[in-house]
Amino acid sequence: MDEIHWHEMNFPKVEVLVLIFNSSEYFLPPFLKSMKIFKILMVFNYAPKRAALKGLDALSYLTELKVVHLERLLYIPIQIHNKELQKLEKLSLSLCEGFGNTLNFSNTNLRVFNLDHCSDLEIFPSSICHIPYAQIWSITNCHLVQNLPYNLGNLVNLRVLSLSALPILKELPASIGNLEQLDYLDISLCDGLRQLPEEIGQLKKLSELDMRECSHLTRLPKSIFGLSSLKHVICDEKIGKQYLQVKSISIPILEVEILETHFSLDWLDD
Repeated sequence: MDEIHWHEMNFPKVEVLVLIFNSSEYFLPPFLKSMKIFKILMVFNYAPKRAALKGLDALSYLTELKVVHLERLLYIPIQIHNKELQKLEKLSLSLCEGFGNTLNFSNTNLRVFNLDHCSDLEIFPSSICHIPYAQIWSITNCHLVQNLPYNLGNLVNLRVLSLSALPILKELPASIGNLEQLDYLDISLCDGLRQLPEEIGQLKKLSELDMRECSHLTRLPKSIFGLSSLKHVICDEKIGKQYLQVKSISIPILEVEILETHFSLDWLDD
């Protein structure tokens, strides 16, 4: 599908567009530029390989756009500036590649940012933390990510932070302690983590923590005793004993859910 294959169409009242295709290349319909009240764009590529998506410049004309979901795409130059996509609230990229150095955020209205199974992503640009109103920030199943931006703590309105299945992630930045509104933290399946920063004890509103299958995390920082709002922890057996001690000493409301190590071949039936 190229630009010349699209017929000129006019949908002045359309608010949602879902594009589903099976191809190695795809061009967004040029008539997007004329859809003045357009709010939601979802693009799904069902081909075995990722598709090169062209025509993304049309998004800068969509002043009412609130939600963008892109799946199984290649080389996506996502740039969100002050005068473009001011009303964008949710951006979700799944199974995409080739865009890591082109993500650019500056003073956006973004509330939800999801990044999943982006297998070539290694380094996050620091601008990814310049999202002042972000409430949900999810980076999952990105297996080459070793470090998170040092300025992660700039996301001061964050309530949910999911960092699941980042197997070679080395550490959480100390600035995580600045996330004073954080209620839920998921670091499950982060096998490369060796320790938690002492600053994690500053998360006074944290109520749920999932750290299952973090096999190299064997010791909790002393600041954990200060997480007075913590109600539920999911963890493995060796770290669970330390949480039970935390419960008995300083956080009686804490429910410690200890998962036993279990090996099976049940996944072959999926």
